[in-house]
Formats: sequence, structure tokens, C-alpha cells
Amino acid sequence: MSPIDTPSATTLAAPPRSLSARLAAVREGLSLAIVRLRRPIRPNATPALRIFPDWPSRVAATLIGAALALASMAYVDPVVQEAQHGIHGGLADLFELITHVGKSGWLLWPTGIMLVVIGFAVPPVRGFADKVVLALAARLAFLMAAVGGSGLIIAIVKRLIGRARPRYFEQFGTLHFDPTAWSSSFASFPSGHSQTAFAIAVAFACLFPRWRRLLVALAALIAVSRIVVDAHYFTDIVVGSAWGAWFTLMTRDWFARRGFVFAPGPGREPFPMPRRRVAAAIRQLARRIRS
Repeated sequence: MSPIDTPSATTLAAPPRSLSARLAAVREGLSLAIVRLRRPIRPNATPALRIFPDWPSRVAATLIGAALALASMAYVDPVVQEAQHGIHGGLADLFELITHVGKSGWLLWPTGIMLVVIGFAVPPVRGFADKVVLALAARLAFLMAAVGGSGLIIAIVKRLIGRARPRYFEQFGTLHFDPTAWSSSFASFPSGHSQTAFAIAVAFACLFPRWRRLLVALAALIAVSRIVVDAHYFTDIVVGSAWGAWFTLMTRDWFARRGFVFAPGPGREPFPMPRRRVAAAIRQLARRIRS
């Protein structure tokens, strides 16, 4: 039996039964989690992913990106908007169904609930199965940070920009902005559904690299659906998709450099989690909840 399989004397402490004892254990677990999240970068970690290494290059890239986005809004969006009006019938109905997958609630709510349940049920850690459950919790935290973090920023930025939705195309054109409106009708840029789709796809692709092509293809389909249902312009989905993917990769990089979920080496490969170990740990967690 390896050291990780051998519980220490403190690990075998009896589980707290009263609510106050349980809350104290949860507070202690949260404190330890915060300490672990603040731990220094691993010595063997590869350098952080930096597309633009210094502030001058970042400012220049931002200005160039803004210019390209405005040019796309002015010259590309009107063409795509006119073309999408030709999609009718069953194909349009199909895209109406697909577009709802771009909402984040179906992932974030269950993920958040599972983290809360693990937080209340696991402390104190008493064996290898508990460590497997905590490793699963780290993966759930990665999903929450990648999808929820990028989505929160998009939700604020799109209302600050205040671009009119495509339904106002005939009235305002593609370059109408009203930051004072602070409403869904003027929150077209960037696309939140596209950000969510690509954040989820890239996050799961990081955890399950074998499925990355299929996941990205599905995310692209969801992003395109936002044009078909007349909710966004082409530029909206491109920027939203790019933001969701980039934020997720940066989140993976942050986790990996500290040895969470992903190896700190150049490949950023996810640490293995054998299915039978996970299944056994979840069964033990279920017994803990019932007890």
C-alpha cells in the first residue's frame, strides 16, 4: 500500500455529527482550500501562456482587435444578416433548439450544488476515497471558474457596450450602441451564448483531450445558431467564442502551474482519474450523505 493509501491518525478522525461541528469542519476545509489555491507556482512548471508578453504589445493588440471588430461590424455583419434571413422551416426550428444549449445554468447550477455537497460531506478527509472526491471537486472548481468567470465578465461588458440586437437592424443598422439602455435588447456584443459554448467545450476538451474536436464542433454549431435565431451578429459570436476559449485556457494554465487538476509540464495534461476509483469514491460520498 502506498503512502497515499495509508490514512494517518488524524485522517481517521470520526466524522462530525452535529451541525455546528459540521460547519466548523467545512470552515476548516475552506481555509485549507484557500491556502492551497494561494500556494506558489510549482518549481517544475513551464512558463505561463503569454500571447502578448508586455503591456505595449497588449495595448497594440487591443487597438488592432477593436479596429478589426468595428470593420467587421460595418462590412461583414450586414452581409451575414441578410443571408441568414434565407433560413426557414425545419432547419430554423432545429437551430432554435440548439441555441438553448448555450445557456450556462445547466452546467453551473449542478456543479455548484455538487461542490457544496462535497464541502459539507467530506471534511475531515479520512481516506483515499475522500482524496479522490476532493480531486473531483477540483475539476468542478475548474469548470466553475472557467465558465462562470468568463460569463460574468461578458455579462457586464456587453451591457457597457450596449450594441443593439439584430432585430433592430432595419431601424439602426449594425453600428448602433446605447450603453445607457442596460437591457438585453442592447447587449448584442459579445455573444454570451457563444462564450458559454466555447468555455464549456474548451474546459471539457482540457479534461478529456480525446474529445476536443467534437466538443469544439458542437460549440461552433451553438455559436452559429445565435445568428440563425436572429439574436446576434457574426462579429458578436466570433468575439464571444474567442473570449470563452481564451479565458478557459488561461484558467487551465493557472491551475496547472500550481499543480491542480493538470500537470505543470508543457503539455498541461489532466491528472488521471480512473473511473473505478471515482465510482467507488462517489459511492462512499453517497453513504456519507445518508449517514
